Amino acid sequence: MKRNPDAQFWTTYQVRSSDWSIEALLYKWKLKNVHVPLRSFNADKEQLASSPLPGRHTIEMMIISLARASYT
Repeated sequence: MKRNPDAQFWTTYQVRSSDWSIEALLYKWKLKNVHVPLRSFNADKEQLASSPLPGRHTIEMMIISLARASYT
């Protein structure tokens, strides 16, 4: 990200515990995340592409990128 500060990392994860969060790590490494609603591309169903995944699991999608200082 030093060479390309506009880089984005798109990722998904399965929520397993509400007690765990990556918020502290994002802050430590000066990153931010933007939540991508699965419904925005019709992926909020129990089965996708004839696959039993995600099933009844909670899947979240996010975009991680460098946090930018706001000078307002």
